[in-house]
Amino acid sequence: MKRIILLTLTALLIPGALFPQPWKLHGPIVQVPDNPHYLQHHDGTPFFWLGDTGWEMLHRLSRDEIPFYLADRKRKGFNVIQTVIISEFIHSDKSVNFYGDPVLTGDNPDKPALTPGNNPMNPEEYDYWDHVDFAVKTAEELGLYLALVPTWGEWVVPREGKPLFNTTEQAYHYGHFLGNRYNRVPNIIWILGGDRHPDERKEGMELWRAMAEGIADGVNGQNSFDAKADYSTTLMSHHSYNSSSNWFHADPWIDFHMWGSYHAEIDNKRSYEVALADWKLGHPKPTLNAEPCYEGHGINYAIDDNGYFTATDVRLAAYWSVFSGAMGFTYGAQTIWQFADYGRKKLSPKTLLTWQESLDLPGAMQVGYLKKLMTSRPMNDLEPDLSMIISGQGSCGSYVPVIRGKSHAFVYIPTGNQITLILGKISGQRIKGWWFNPRTGIAKPIGEFENTGEKSFDVPGMSEELGWLRTGRGCDWVLVLDDASKNFPAP
Repeated sequence: MKRIILLTLTALLIPGALFPQPWKLHGPIVQVPDNPHYLQHHDGTPFFWLGDTGWEMLHRLSRDEIPFYLADRKRKGFNVIQTVIISEFIHSDKSVNFYGDPVLTGDNPDKPALTPGNNPMNPEEYDYWDHVDFAVKTAEELGLYLALVPTWGEWVVPREGKPLFNTTEQAYHYGHFLGNRYNRVPNIIWILGGDRHPDERKEGMELWRAMAEGIADGVNGQNSFDAKADYSTTLMSHHSYNSSSNWFHADPWIDFHMWGSYHAEIDNKRSYEVALADWKLGHPKPTLNAEPCYEGHGINYAIDDNGYFTATDVRLAAYWSVFSGAMGFTYGAQTIWQFADYGRKKLSPKTLLTWQESLDLPGAMQVGYLKKLMTSRPMNDLEPDLSMIISGQGSCGSYVPVIRGKSHAFVYIPTGNQITLILGKISGQRIKGWWFNPRTGIAKPIGEFENTGEKSFDVPGMSEELGWLRTGRGCDWVLVLDDASKNFPAP
């Protein structure tokens, strides 16, 4: 039997008017015309994606817990939450969410499990889709985007079981249902896929294309499966291990590419290699590391003997990706994506903390510092530029990425080695330099110098107490170089 829902003040008193809603202030998200590697709002305001992998939020959290989780992520600077409707683990006509509701009727994606009414105090009215609506509305009130995954890839491109989607008509109809249901919602980004590569099944690519068309037609009030959808009203991508550019680069429904550096190893060079590869494509689109190593996840998926990814690993993946041209970054924590705690079964191997305790992991704070750094300077003219490095480029975990705009440059130095740069690559006669600490978000001024010739830089010590400690894993710094005449604030 479904549990009666008890609403608390946490769920009732979210002061939506206090939270700026970027779609109202700046308009919808579009590609930057002069630099199509990035996204911006319609009025030209840059959009830096800082996502969190709340994959199982719709299944495991209550009406009290969803606002609690989303408000925490809002406070920490996240602006996108990635979450999935038909989960990899629990789906279909089985009990799938906190209240025991199914998502579909009889394993049929043409039959969403809908009940009349939506009163949360009446278990016979409040169904799975009403709960999704609640999450969407709560995120909207907080000024957050929800990156909704219609179904995890397993149910379209299966590796272990039977698919739920077997015809393009099914995929189109399900997509149309979603697009029509949320056609007036301003804060939804659509993410098709989910781990599985679309060509792992013969029909996979066409099934995803059909679902994308259905979503767009549903949003636009059309209902004709004819490969002629208008995608200007949706924002969509595809999530898997390799970049969606491998399969869908020319598809009109793909607005930006997604990929993941995932969880196999530390110092994973895919964090910058894939970003740079997508940058070099003809007719480029923005790209995003949407599933990096999760903080607290076992290295190479092991439970104990390999150790766990830490905030240092998160920072490496984040700065490597973003300074190699990614439009943002998605953070993940091993306990949070599955929302495991003492009362909920773990969906993957050993976790160190509950999801509530994991909200304050250091990596979650530190990716917020990256967002503040990127948005403290103009973003829409950035480009990777390794040619600035004369000496000090490292290998493996010491790889140094550089990204610059017309008036500033960022250099990420992961292990504290000395770096020598050629100047004159940004505007201005003089440069103002800063050391930005990615662990604390605090910047130290270096001073001003001429914007010509070569210059070497030695990172500061880790702290006043550890002033001698300047090299090694975790001794990472960002060198910020500004055109002094621009008078940028401290990063």
